[in-house]
Amino acid sequence: MSHVEKEGETVEFKRQWTDRALEDLAAFANTRGGTLLVGIQDDGTVVGAAADDREIQRIANLIAAHLGITPAIRVAEREGRPVLEIQVAPATGLVVYGGRYLRRVGSTNRDFAPDELARHLLERSGRTWDGLSSEWTLKEIDHESLAHFAHLARSRLPHLDPEHPEQTLQNLDLLTDGRLKNAAVLLFGNRPQRLFPLAQVRIGIFRGTEILDSHDFQGNLWQQLDGAMERFRQVLKVRFDIRVEELSLEGLQRREVWEYPLDALREAVVNALIHRDYTYPADIQIRMEEDRLEIWSPGELPPPLTPQALYGPHGSVLRNPLVAQAFYFAGVIERWGTGTTRMVRLCQEQGLPQPEFQNWQGGVRVVFSQDPYTPERLRAMGLNERQIQIIAFLRGRPGASTGELHRLFPQVTVKTIQRDLQDLVDKGLVNAEGEKKGRRYVLAR
Repeated sequence: MSHVEKEGETVEFKRQWTDRALEDLAAFANTRGGTLLVGIQDDGTVVGAAADDREIQRIANLIAAHLGITPAIRVAEREGRPVLEIQVAPATGLVVYGGRYLRRVGSTNRDFAPDELARHLLERSGRTWDGLSSEWTLKEIDHESLAHFAHLARSRLPHLDPEHPEQTLQNLDLLTDGRLKNAAVLLFGNRPQRLFPLAQVRIGIFRGTEILDSHDFQGNLWQQLDGAMERFRQVLKVRFDIRVEELSLEGLQRREVWEYPLDALREAVVNALIHRDYTYPADIQIRMEEDRLEIWSPGELPPPLTPQALYGPHGSVLRNPLVAQAFYFAGVIERWGTGTTRMVRLCQEQGLPQPEFQNWQGGVRVVFSQDPYTPERLRAMGLNERQIQIIAFLRGRPGASTGELHRLFPQVTVKTIQRDLQDLVDKGLVNAEGEKKGRRYVLAR
């Protein structure tokens, strides 16, 4: 039995043509494009297909009539047998088949959820959600917020005049035919939640799975940012670092040191407000626990950005360019793409682990931690599950011998445990103290 490539997001096999194939072609067109191979079984065995001109014309007519697209069809020889290759490119609009909008996920076809459909149409049209016209007019503007923005932006936009809101919004490209664009509603609207109920920040305080306190911060984006920062100041611990600069009363310098650098948290909240996907039915969620603080915002990183890229210099892919531009003019963000590297630097300067950036549950999660030994962090360093358990065992203990640690894992040899421990020593996570017989392993911290 001979095989060709596997089925997947851009490849589908059909033993023979049936109208079910139209579903696959519609899903390909609505995703990344793809190739349908007629004359190949599901397991990849080449069986050959009817490939005369009349059959090709019949299939092309069916596709045009049902899907309104023109694929590239050719006969290819695979293992001495004719196979029909039907290729479709990604469609500029959306292709509907039998009243359904389908997309390709792995090797299956799925229906678009309504919010996915809206997002997809925007992406394909080259427009952004924040640039769409809302139903609100200038009557809904919060003039105090506009004046505050003009004050913040005076160095970058010196001619901005909040006394003339229409002209100001026009200059910022936030107005179209007398209607506020979505970005204007978020930035300067009077309680935008009347129009976008989930455009808010939710902060919860947790102990394990128990919620001790939860609060929603609403208003426009500036008010949400101020509300979140005020909550951090109320809840987070702070200590004072006093340094003597010189032998005088004035020489005593008192510096606030928060559990997490407030400037790093501010960067993370600003990023969430600017880059979140406002078509996604969820709010920004901040979870505060005893040893970690998580900020989750709807919408995964847009390609080509990856979580790993955020640790160093990276380009910026703007999901909401009008919102981002306003924050830039206000001096809240500097150059594009530098916020995450600043977060990393601020945490390192305070002796904290660097924040973790993750695509998680349909959004982006930033995890600030006081604990350098979380399982996620240790796995990312290449530790195996035994080593992670060894670290957990050593925490809060003055140390342990090889024999004590081996008793945790009777299913493996002492030599294996010794290898695990040596690797932990090499990685700087564990210190070996004492001579061979009385050697004990302690957590390096």
